[in-house]
Amino acid sequence: MRFQLRSRRFSLPALAILGLLFVGVGGGQAADPFVAGGPSTRSLPAPADDVARARARGHDVAVALGLPGVSLRVERLDDRFEHRTYDEVTSLDAGGREVAITRLELDGSVAMAVSLGWHQAAGRAIDGPAAMKRADALARAVGHAPAGKPDVRRSAGAGGWSIAWQRTVDGAVVRGDGLRITVWPDGAFHGLTRTERPLAAMPDREIGAADARKAAATFVQARVAGSAGDLRVVAVERVWVAPNDAFGGARVDAPAPTLRLAWAVRLDATGALAERVRSIEVWLDAGDTSLLGGAVIE
Repeated sequence: MRFQLRSRRFSLPALAILGLLFVGVGGGQAADPFVAGGPSTRSLPAPADDVARARARGHDVAVALGLPGVSLRVERLDDRFEHRTYDEVTSLDAGGREVAITRLELDGSVAMAVSLGWHQAAGRAIDGPAAMKRADALARAVGHAPAGKPDVRRSAGAGGWSIAWQRTVDGAVVRGDGLRITVWPDGAFHGLTRTERPLAAMPDREIGAADARKAAATFVQARVAGSAGDLRVVAVERVWVAPNDAFGGARVDAPAPTLRLAWAVRLDATGALAERVRSIEVWLDAGDTSLLGGAVIE
């Protein structure tokens, strides 16, 4: 698993294909302080007591996960892209080099932790069931309580295992939320991410999958210039999503802070259109089919 450690320098790539395919679609989200192409985080002042608590909590997390380091640096960050404020605790070695990072929600819960650098195996490689058991123990050691059956798979790149528990609410997957832990081949801790964003109220009445499919087809026919015939619906899924401005123009803005229940309708491209995009996913509000955003996969 690769972590984007320097999110304060993160810039969102432009999706130029949107400007080529979609015309006449208004933005679906109010102005956001995040500006596409700019830094996503900024440092904030924090009371001394808060810094002390974050330092103590960061130390406890480092001990529980076996993170390296001999000293800790604390910084409060405002993440304008993710609409979050958290305390970042950086572990330093004797030479002042960064060797681990922990991000804490303001209530002290662990949002992210990662051990930097390469890990030299200290024991024999473990199998999938052992990796799942190890990940469950690591999660509980820092205060998380995994529920349900996780997705266990080999980690790409660094090797080892990735164990993920997906968040579901009212039978619908919450896109992007959940708990994921990676361990090295010998079971040593590598990384953790946990996301649980606020959800909007359930709609009073929900449309069905057939109505969502029809509404998505109507949207595509009205907005895709001369290429609607090259798209076919391949999936209709009831999910929670963070509304975005994917179809609002050439600039892709930050997603909304509150997730809404939606029907995600995916259409795969064929013919000439497939030379430019692989698929388009349209998100429609599960209550009234209003456009919530979506994604284009090139």
